[in-house]
Amino acid sequence: MAEKLIDERGQRKLGIGLLIAALLVYFLLYNYLPHIFAYSWFFGLSLGFILQRSRICFTAAIRDPLLFGMTELSRGLILSLVVSSGGFALIQYYRLSQGLSLVGRFVPLGWQIPIGAFIFGLGAAFSGGCASGTLMRIGEGFQMQFMVLIGFIAGSTHGAYDAKWWYQLVREKDKIHLPTLLGWKNALVVQFGLLLLLYLVAYWWEEYQFNN
Repeated sequence: MAEKLIDERGQRKLGIGLLIAALLVYFLLYNYLPHIFAYSWFFGLSLGFILQRSRICFTAAIRDPLLFGMTELSRGLILSLVVSSGGFALIQYYRLSQGLSLVGRFVPLGWQIPIGAFIFGLGAAFSGGCASGTLMRIGEGFQMQFMVLIGFIAGSTHGAYDAKWWYQLVREKDKIHLPTLLGWKNALVVQFGLLLLLYLVAYWWEEYQFNN
């Protein structure tokens, strides 16, 4: 019991020390570099804290329902999509109503999506997690994930090098913006309706797995 208290006290002291160091870095960035660096530092730390406490991992959100029957992460991911969809809808509608251009990354539909999803899924299965899960585990001290991070860096560097060649294979006219195609009301009904259906299916699946 005494050893546990000592460990807890040591962790508390370490946490306070890291918090002070983080605030010091923020102060230095804010006062000696463009403010965007300080804001990015704060945003990154906040996002990392949220990921670590929530245990959000996109790979686990797909894996857990199939292997263990648990859908808590899956439902959390669906709720995050609901929030982000609503936020982007408000921003885009406002910009269009003001005669401004749309914001957001629009990716053309095509064969590249299932191929990319398969490659991503294969890598996530071997590494044990997606990008967010890997970074979270690095912060927790998992050594294997450092090798995965090296792979991320190498793959991203190579992807940035030949991305232009790959984009030339995709037709820009295949980009689809649902509100433009269906109208804002219909697009929102389709988007939120599908997300609600997925949430209900996930909830039913967990109930079915643990009550039968």
